[in-house]
Amino acid sequence: MNALGMLEVYSFTTAVCAADVAAKAANVKVIAFDRTRPGSEAVPAPLVMQLKIEGDNASVKAAIEAGTAFAKDEGMYIADRVISRPGQDMEKMAYLLDMNKDKYNKKLPKSFYGTDMEAPDVDFSIGLLEVSGLVAAITGLDAMAKAANVSLIHSEKRLGGRLVTLIVKGKVSAVKAAVEAGVEAAAPLGKIHGNAVIANPHGEIMKFFDYEN
Repeated sequence: MNALGMLEVYSFTTAVCAADVAAKAANVKVIAFDRTRPGSEAVPAPLVMQLKIEGDNASVKAAIEAGTAFAKDEGMYIADRVISRPGQDMEKMAYLLDMNKDKYNKKLPKSFYGTDMEAPDVDFSIGLLEVSGLVAAITGLDAMAKAANVSLIHSEKRLGGRLVTLIVKGKVSAVKAAVEAGVEAAAPLGKIHGNAVIANPHGEIMKFFDYEN
């Protein structure tokens, strides 16, 4: 590993979007998403996510700068760091991966450390809806499915189901319509902590999700 880049943000949605921005900004590999809980309740979202990337020093710096700028614009930035030539023990730590592995993500390895997994080619868009509570999340998902031709590819449940992120895929127009409908349906039932549409997401983030074209 020539260089390790880390970006810490609030919310799963922000982490995925920042990773997409970073991967599109420079030739880097996204190696892990890790998470923890914030130390205070007075935060933008009840989940802290860390994005980790690797590559040559200049590329990692450029990618982290791009991801950081996005997170700051969203008001979700916490910290960032680039470490040049991390040692072996640091490398193993860098690859620690914390992602839900439910029925939508059974193929995800425990770690990408020592693997040669290639980023897939992507010809669709994705939409994310992050909301407090399972009732709100399921209601939002129902609205998304009825609003447009999209399919669920991942659900991320945290805090015992008190925070749920849903990810759907489809054509960009369908994804936009679905996310709008999901937000409208879920908002009266639970706080919306994130929603986004990523047109043509980078393969470096899609390798973390189990889906069929």
